[in-house]
Amino acid sequence: MEQSVALALERSPRLIEERAEAASAQALLEGASRLVQDNPQLQAAVGPRIRDVGNTVEINVGLSQPLELFGQRGARKEAARATVAARQSRLESSKVELAAEVRQAFGAVLASEQALALAQDALSLAEEGRKAAEERLKAGAASHIEVNTARVDLGRAQSERVRAERRRTRAHTELKLLLGLDPSEPITPDGELRADVEPAPSLASLVEKAVSQRQDVEAARFEHEAAQAESRLARRQALPTPSLGVSYGREEDSNILQGTIGIDLPLFDRNQAARGVSSARERQARENLAALERFARTEVELAFNRYLTAQAAAEVFGGDVLSALQENLSLVTEAYRAGKVDFLQLLIIRRDALDARRGYIEALEELNSAKAQLLKAVGNIQ
Repeated sequence: MEQSVALALERSPRLIEERAEAASAQALLEGASRLVQDNPQLQAAVGPRIRDVGNTVEINVGLSQPLELFGQRGARKEAARATVAARQSRLESSKVELAAEVRQAFGAVLASEQALALAQDALSLAEEGRKAAEERLKAGAASHIEVNTARVDLGRAQSERVRAERRRTRAHTELKLLLGLDPSEPITPDGELRADVEPAPSLASLVEKAVSQRQDVEAARFEHEAAQAESRLARRQALPTPSLGVSYGREEDSNILQGTIGIDLPLFDRNQAARGVSSARERQARENLAALERFARTEVELAFNRYLTAQAAAEVFGGDVLSALQENLSLVTEAYRAGKVDFLQLLIIRRDALDARRGYIEALEELNSAKAQLLKAVGNIQ
């Protein structure tokens, strides 16, 4: 199962987009970390000065550089760092979800293998029952009704085996999809479903762990930090941006060298749109974080209760229950041949035993699924 999880994390196409977004956020951080964000501006002017005495040519060249002096760069870098961390946390959250789905799918494959083996056993028992009924009919100890009932039961067992085969094929296909394998590539699951013997940790510790370490909650925290930084950046971008530069001019055979300073006047555009959008995003991120923390607590509680219920259901079949049913299953056909039980008792005992084994398989599959969901709810990848 753990090999399947590792293979899915390596090859699953579901993580491609998350990895690309994390790489894109890293590229944006590198851009935001530049000391100077804007390129220098070069201005040039050339033209004649027309006079009565004689015309001359004037040349002016200027170079200026806008400067961020009010913390814009720091806010931009903080927002970019938080965005990188959020994207990485989203990627890790997707990995946790994928791992839980793989564990559930792998458990379904193991359950389908056991169900197929059980269906084959039921078919063999039904065939033995049909033969025993025909033998008793020849000996005059059974009626045609018993033989016909045995044949119907054999048909039912054959149908159950076909359904078990279909279920096995479907479970294998779903696992291959999660692992990113070719449909024609065979897989042989190694492992078995079994009941847990270790006691579950307390609900309070699981809830605390989920709120503190769940990757989607962590991503929401970083997104809130990024939104706060973007809001600060939008406010600071409304402040004037000074520009320093130098200019050179030539006028009437004279060279003129000057230092220049410029500043934009925020009379009309005070970055109102960006400030409003960033403020709304900050509020949304804050509310989303609070809602996600509440959701995490509830999800852990639901997953924990499901796990306890599944564990209790699996423990019902423990002890001597299954062994006693299996012993009855082995003895009842011979008892029928010997005339110690009638055919109705044979069917009841056999179906009870098979239903119990089938119920145990379903209980183990549900326990595996509940455990996978509990790991996901807490935020554990393993």
